[in-house]
Amino acid sequence: MGTTQDYSSLIGQLASAITIAEVTDSGELKSIQDVLEKIRESIDSTANISPDLVNQAGHLTLKASETLGTIINNSCSDAKSSLESVTKCVCELQHLIETGLAGSESNTPAPQSQETMISGDDVALVQDFITESREHIENAEAGLLKLENDASDTEAINLIFRAFHTIKGMAGFLNLKEIQSLSHSAENLLDKARKGTLVLQGQSMDAVFASLDALKKMVSGLKESIDSGKPVHSHPNLDSLLSELACCSEGKQAEKQNVKPAVSDVIQPMDQDTAETVNSQQPHLDVSQVSTSPANAAAAAKPCAAAAEDKVKVSLARLDTLVNMVGELVIAQSMVGQQVLGQFPPEHNLSRKVSHQGKIIRELQELSMTLRMVPIHGIFQKMARLVRDLSHKANKNVIFETSGEETEIDRNIVDSLSDPLVHMIRNSVDHGIEDTQSRRTAGKGETGKVTLKAFHKGGNIVIELTDDGRGLNKDKILKKAIDAGLVSHGQELSDQEIFKLIFHAGLSTAEKVTDISGRGVGMDVVRKNIESLRGKIEIVSEVGKGTTFSIKLPLTLAIIDGQLVRVGKQTYIIPILSIEHSLRPSESQLSTVQGRGEIVNIRGELLPLVRMHNLFKVSNAIEEATKASLVIIEGDSRKCALMVDELLGQQQVVIKNLGEGIGNLKGISGAAIMGDGNISLILDTPGIMQLAWS
Repeated sequence: MGTTQDYSSLIGQLASAITIAEVTDSGELKSIQDVLEKIRESIDSTANISPDLVNQAGHLTLKASETLGTIINNSCSDAKSSLESVTKCVCELQHLIETGLAGSESNTPAPQSQETMISGDDVALVQDFITESREHIENAEAGLLKLENDASDTEAINLIFRAFHTIKGMAGFLNLKEIQSLSHSAENLLDKARKGTLVLQGQSMDAVFASLDALKKMVSGLKESIDSGKPVHSHPNLDSLLSELACCSEGKQAEKQNVKPAVSDVIQPMDQDTAETVNSQQPHLDVSQVSTSPANAAAAAKPCAAAAEDKVKVSLARLDTLVNMVGELVIAQSMVGQQVLGQFPPEHNLSRKVSHQGKIIRELQELSMTLRMVPIHGIFQKMARLVRDLSHKANKNVIFETSGEETEIDRNIVDSLSDPLVHMIRNSVDHGIEDTQSRRTAGKGETGKVTLKAFHKGGNIVIELTDDGRGLNKDKILKKAIDAGLVSHGQELSDQEIFKLIFHAGLSTAEKVTDISGRGVGMDVVRKNIESLRGKIEIVSEVGKGTTFSIKLPLTLAIIDGQLVRVGKQTYIIPILSIEHSLRPSESQLSTVQGRGEIVNIRGELLPLVRMHNLFKVSNAIEEATKASLVIIEGDSRKCALMVDELLGQQQVVIKNLGEGIGNLKGISGAAIMGDGNISLILDTPGIMQLAWS
């Protein structure tokens, strides 16, 4: 057989095979028994294995082989328990061989450095490995954050150890040498922490975090290889990471060589298909209180198993098709219902049947929409890790607390929400939270606090990010905005309007630019991303007390709550979240300013007046503004007044894309088929703002 490394790899494959083996599959069990017999017969011929190791390994292989024989021959009373005992023997054998590596060969197995191709036969297995590994990595990361707060937490250590151990076994089965090697080395370090011979802190803790980050990149590399058909590239810093893990295992301090991850690498991008699969399969993680500080970094919430629930994997393409078809069914039902009610009274037998059918279809629509919903806890855990690394980098003591991570949201929104939260948390930790001395001078506790919440409110989801730092300085923001030409001298603005000026590109109130934040770019990204999700963001801040950012988002992007308005004979839909209020203007509120066109004075604020019939070339519309209605909308950190003929009421509609033939129309985000069969266009608020203020 050769070396202990050969045995380690083979037994790792055995461990994976025995885990999925069935007591009724005698062929599979016989194959496992044959391999065990070969190991037992040849292990004593390997020169670099100690006699004691040979004896123990021989005993375990013999015991496992004999027990398998009783299962195959149907001579055991409880086949399931017998198979579990075999699994235990294989795991003990695996651990025994790997422990023997320390005295016989290198403690860090040399990885295969050349590029490798994933064969077509293994693609399905590797895809499952990617999904399961990402789940294990996420659980391990939560455990590490928790462990930083309490180094004696054996439950967290065991959780992390099991994650690396499982990944190593699966990687060995698939012959993914680098992943197996890294997992093995990290597992050795964690095994010593588990036995109490080593405390995970300082460099050893950073090394395990770095191992997780490296595994994330390796797993992403596998996905890229499958998608592109190209070889899997070797990890560039694997040797230095393996060396540091080995030194930490021996209680030595290693010279770091690009091992500690940069803050920008903490949040790894995840393809939409895999993100959905991971979110739908993993147990809920309660990141209820995570404290991070340079000396005693805070911990993520302990993972807690969600209620057991049978699940099946479903193609996302099929799921989206189902949701779209249910949307079509809702539209068809609405059209039938409107026609029936127009011809028959409500008490008519046909009307009652159509009404009952409509109720069933609405329930079906609600159910289909829940299929797209995933808990937000995955993002919250990534933010916990981000705060931990940012606080270390900024040398600040920070406690990170979360609540509402079980709140569910459309999976498409989840993918777009990560970037805004990253930018906001960077600013909170870097510029919001003061350093220890400044907090002490201000009479605050030395440890700052950042809180992230999610909850439902009024049919929307609200995400709040709060810090107890220095707060936003209104005077400073206003001065910067005036200097940048965003605000004119003497213009009166509310606190909310002043705070929202920070969302303009290039406007930053930071005293200095750091490698974390301060260039005035991030908050502009926040605004654009939130508005692209049809959401809005509000700010509440008090100097010396802290700042709260509130993001309000729709639960799903497939359905919109809209205000129907009539212009001429056309009907348009304005997203409810974009509307501030509506009114019938008086003559005194209307005026014309040279160079700016028509404006309306709303409570002392001059807003551009947009005549929708001129914008969309609609005939037979009301021309006199005092006889029309104005809808005040907000987007892109600006406001304008839309002039419409009539407000028709509010309605929930299914959004339809305009299609490639029409392309992108400025000011229009989509369309909806109404109950009468007509099509109404849905307004795009940021696009309207650009047209109004251009």
